[in-house]
Amino acid sequence: MKAQERLDRVMLSCTERMQEEVSALLGKTLSFSKPETSILSKEDFFSRPAGKTVLAHVQVEGDLEGHGALLISVKDAIRIGGTLIMLPDSELEAVISDEEYTEELEDSYGEIANIICGSLTVTFDEQYPKNVRLVRTEQEVILPVKVDIDSDEPVPDGQYYLMTCGMRLEDIEMGSLNLLLPAATFGLVAEAGESAGDAESEAAAGADGAAGTSAAARPAGDEQGEGAPATATDDREATSEEPAATADSVPEKEQQAATAPPRSSRDVGKQRKLVDRLLAACAEKVGEEVGALLGGDLKLQPEENEIYSKEDLLDQLVGKQLLARFDVRGEGDGEVFLFAEIKDAIHLGGTLIMLPEAKLEEVVRNEEFSDDTEDAYGEIANIIAGVYTSVFEEQYRRKLGFVKTGLEVIVPVKIDPDSDEVIPNHSYYTSVCRVHLNGNDMGLLHVAFPAALLELEELAAPVRPQADQGEDVPGRASGPEQQDAGSGEAARVAAAGGTGGAAETAPGTPVAADAPVDVLIVTDDDREAATIAAALETLGYSSRILHFKDPVTDMLTSSVRIIFLVMEEVSEQGFGVAIKIVSSGCRLPIVAAGPAWTRTRVLKAVKYGACDILITPAGEEDVREKIEANLGRIAA
Repeated sequence: MKAQERLDRVMLSCTERMQEEVSALLGKTLSFSKPETSILSKEDFFSRPAGKTVLAHVQVEGDLEGHGALLISVKDAIRIGGTLIMLPDSELEAVISDEEYTEELEDSYGEIANIICGSLTVTFDEQYPKNVRLVRTEQEVILPVKVDIDSDEPVPDGQYYLMTCGMRLEDIEMGSLNLLLPAATFGLVAEAGESAGDAESEAAAGADGAAGTSAAARPAGDEQGEGAPATATDDREATSEEPAATADSVPEKEQQAATAPPRSSRDVGKQRKLVDRLLAACAEKVGEEVGALLGGDLKLQPEENEIYSKEDLLDQLVGKQLLARFDVRGEGDGEVFLFAEIKDAIHLGGTLIMLPEAKLEEVVRNEEFSDDTEDAYGEIANIIAGVYTSVFEEQYRRKLGFVKTGLEVIVPVKIDPDSDEVIPNHSYYTSVCRVHLNGNDMGLLHVAFPAALLELEELAAPVRPQADQGEDVPGRASGPEQQDAGSGEAARVAAAGGTGGAAETAPGTPVAADAPVDVLIVTDDDREAATIAAALETLGYSSRILHFKDPVTDMLTSSVRIIFLVMEEVSEQGFGVAIKIVSSGCRLPIVAAGPAWTRTRVLKAVKYGACDILITPAGEEDVREKIEANLGRIAA
């Protein structure tokens, strides 16, 4: 990696010179953050979501030759160029808002691009062994995701060295400056190939380690696994990590796909990253535009993006919700759904119509969703639809638009998840954001896209026959729960009292209550649940493990004395289970267990019915402490 390390040092030194020279020209301090560098393809770079971008072509001359580019957002180019020609602040902000990249601004930013390339050339002359000059030529405004990868425009297809550094003009945070240089020109292509090979080797070694084998343990000459008979262990590994990867168990056409990572898997991973970046951009812009409409500080903090079946999605939605429907226009069809807790919708709508603070608190508390408040929130939903439209039109390869068509109040727990009632019964890729208004923490916004609309339907796990696989939630994304299904079932069987009989029911289904059960463990984390069940058994308590989807209230027999709510991650889904238990009239103590507790999460857990908190992973003494605290001293 010596060639890249040398280039990295040049970039680090260059940013210091760029800052001095550009700031001197502007008469204001333009700061550059420490550069980050990588080697990537043209496709990888231009598939990143970004709005209108000014691309200045950079010619590499001297002992080395090639074609590169200097890229920043059009808004940053306008700010820098406008500062150079001393536009008044109010006029500059208006031009930035409208993205009016005039000829005069183009010329002034071009001067800055010349200074940057000059700084690079001087630094190369001082620190690089070969004679290298970087010359800025023409510039153009592009939309990165609409670049034709196979063409030579705006730069040829191939591998590039990317230098990225953040920019700040006085006290104004800006976007990033991106410099692309042809990797082959600087001798980096071979290194990129070696790095890729190393990564593949590490991944292969990791897979071997996870399967409990190593290259050293294999017979000599069997590194590729050719000619080796498949053992029972090998079969289990193939089943758990990559089904249909065994030559004897798949059709001939599928065997070729099994010899390498499936293209669809790589593509869907890349697509998910692209969509996640788009949704993050939408959340930030919604905060800005709705905040401006409300005359306050609104922030949407992304919490997660996840694939859900209709049933899973409804389980995420706590309490009464206001549903806004967005029709999809352009190169797609269907509906997108925006869910907000009714109190949050009233709060936002009431803020827009400027209700006095005391009155606003009253209507929020009483959930008074008046016609005026509904109209006001409808305007906010219109703004949100417009933001998503502008971001997707600018930054996505397909032209998608969203139009608000209606609002309705719903109660998610009363909707049939197996029908097309209210929303269609298919998979949704859902963006979940926490709302903060003027520093106050509010509830969650859920924006649910049909997974197929975003080309993410492959993330949903296939539905398997009920008779063969027991409980398997349609639409649930594959992950640790699915990979560890065998160990999870074993844990449930063990926790239910050993093998045989009622304990051998399908995973996640209630076990027949032949014997009294002292503790119910309700979970989405099989491993931690099994650990707690084992600790309870040692302490002399019988337990039964149920899943979030199971009819927990049906298992609240007279023998049950305490409930452990065990969450893989402390989440709204887990809190929703607590609400269901409490709303059934249950008065048993509930211990909420999960990792990474914060004060806010603890308060929320208590609000929804938990009487104690257990930090996971938990040991036997931790479980003993919670049992003693909630059920009294354990008899010796």
